Amino acid sequence: MNLDDYNVLSEIVKELKLELTELENKIQYNLRCIKEADIYVNTIKDSDSEEYKIFSPRNGVSTHKNEIEETYREKSEYLEKNENLNLKKEVLSKRIEQLENILKCRERDFAVLNVQEEDRQRIARDLHDTSLQNLAHLVHKIELSSLYIDKDVVKAKLELSVVSKILKETIDEIRNIIFDLRPMTFDDLGFKAALERLLSDINENKQYIITSEIDDVSCENNLILVSIYRIVQEGLNNIVKHAEASEISFICRNDNHICIIDIKDNGKGFCMNNDIEEKHFGLSLMKERTRLLNGKIDICSIIGKGTTIHFEIPFNLNL
Repeated sequence: MNLDDYNVLSEIVKELKLELTELENKIQYNLRCIKEADIYVNTIKDSDSEEYKIFSPRNGVSTHKNEIEETYREKSEYLEKNENLNLKKEVLSKRIEQLENILKCRERDFAVLNVQEEDRQRIARDLHDTSLQNLAHLVHKIELSSLYIDKDVVKAKLELSVVSKILKETIDEIRNIIFDLRPMTFDDLGFKAALERLLSDINENKQYIITSEIDDVSCENNLILVSIYRIVQEGLNNIVKHAEASEISFICRNDNHICIIDIKDNGKGFCMNNDIEEKHFGLSLMKERTRLLNGKIDICSIIGKGTTIHFEIPFNLNL
C-alpha cells in the first residue's frame, strides 16, 4: 500500500465512523422513546398515583386502553428498529476495526521505513563528514607525492607517511561505521557486552565518570535487542554531542519480561517544549524506535541540572 492508498483508506474509515456515530445517535433516540413509552404506560396503570388523578378519577387502564395499545405498538417498533440498528452497528464496528488494523500495520511499515531512511541519512553524513573527505584528501596527497618523487625524495616520503596515517584512520572510521551497523560484540558476546562496549567507546578519552548497572538481559528475538541497542546508542550520542556533561549513569534491567533502561547525565540540559523533537533529531528517532517496539519513553531535562531518559520495552513482542 502506497501513501495515496493509505490516505484514501483513512478517509473511508472517517466516513464509516461518522456513519457509526449516526447509528448510535438513532439507537439512543429510540431508547429514549422506549423509556418514555414505559413511563407513560406505567403512569396510566398506576391509577392511584397523584399524577394520574389529575387527569381522571376512573380506572386508567380501561379508560386509556387504546392509547396503551398504541404506545405498546410504538414501543415494539422502536425495539425492532434498535435490533436492526444494533446488527448494523456490530457489522460496521467490525469493519472499522479491520480497516484500522490495516492502517496500523501500514503506519508501522511507514514508521519502519522512516527509521531506516533516517539511519541511511546518518550513515551518509558519517561517511561524508569523515571517510569521504579523508579519501579526497588522500588523492591530493598522492598527487603531491608523485610531483615530489623525482625532485625531493624526502618530501615525497613524508607525504606518503601522512597518506599512510590518514588511510589507517579512514579504515578505522569505516570499521566503526560497520560496527555501528551490526556490533560484532553483539553477536559474539551478547547484549550486555555490547552495551559495556558502547559505554567504553564514548569514554575513550576518560572525560566522563560513568556508573553502570547492566543485567544479563536476554530475548529470543534479537531484532528487539538490536533496536534497544540503537535507542541506547542514540541517547549516549546525544550526551556526547550536546550535554557537556561530566557524569553519566546507566542502568539496564529486566523486570518481568520488560527491558527497563535509565540514562542520566549532569549536563547543561535543555528546555522541554513542543519543538524539541525538531531541534534534537536524536530524540525524535529514539521516540520513533520506542513506539515501533510498543514501548514507552519519558525524557526529562532541567536547564543546568542535566537530562534523564527512561524507557521500557516489552520482550514479548512479535516483530
